[in-house]
Amino acid sequence: MSWKLEDIPDLTGKVMIVTGANSGLGFETTKELARKGAKVVMGCRNPQRADTAKQKIQNEIPDADLDIILLDLASQKSVENFAHQFKQKYNRLDALINNAGIMAAPYSETVDGFENHFATNYLGHFALTGRLFDLLEATPNARVVSVSSLAYFFGNKINFDNLYYEHRKGYGRWRAYGRSKMEMLLFAYEMQRRLTRTGKSTISLAAHPGLAQTNIMPAQANNAVTKKLLTWLSYILKPTIYGAMPLIRAATDQKVKGGEYFGPSKDRMPDVVKSNKASHNLDTAKKLWKISEELTGIYYLD
Repeated sequence: MSWKLEDIPDLTGKVMIVTGANSGLGFETTKELARKGAKVVMGCRNPQRADTAKQKIQNEIPDADLDIILLDLASQKSVENFAHQFKQKYNRLDALINNAGIMAAPYSETVDGFENHFATNYLGHFALTGRLFDLLEATPNARVVSVSSLAYFFGNKINFDNLYYEHRKGYGRWRAYGRSKMEMLLFAYEMQRRLTRTGKSTISLAAHPGLAQTNIMPAQANNAVTKKLLTWLSYILKPTIYGAMPLIRAATDQKVKGGEYFGPSKDRMPDVVKSNKASHNLDTAKKLWKISEELTGIYYLD
């Protein structure tokens, strides 16, 4: 029997974080979690857009319990500040939904010197999870949901000698995006292995939206060919809520198991899906975790 939004349990008393909550998948996820009574902390980079999104949700759901804490995942200092502010306000964290991201953007480096896809889509979330892990583990039945993409197969091979395309070496927009989404899958699976090995109660899951409309694609429409392609895709892509449903199920379904990966099934409803062999490579995952710790200075689950 298909899982539907009506199957979301009562979330009253739960505290959940959604990164990139002001638009697209993050916005829909935030809205449905709030509709069921969760306190949702919106981790957003742009305060004006965050305020607009919050007001839009509260116009539809007047009792939606929302809080905005600014978060720029491309900046390790911003990640640190977000975690500090969150811990000052809250003493529990039921779900951390690592959703925010950029897609197929031109090459740029972050303030920390990393390529932007690597920093925003993956490394910032790795650090955020580590900085909040004590609260996750202190909360019964807590979970981390890491958002990947069907494009992860573009990143099948992780080149550790050129992990973040330093000085543009070997850079390709889709390759960089796909690799960052492969890194999210490797992270989700490796985290669950470490949680199991160390006897922790938190679980790690992954999700992808399938082919759904989100704000992330039009944002990259910076040439005529791309704009035409995205216009064509808009006719076949599913509404954003269908893309958000795998995230929502992973974050709320009480029957999920650590290490599961959720995506749209044939009837568009979210279900457990499989990922390729490369995403389950133990050596790659261990090496990526170790390097991520070294780059961020955040060590956990060792």
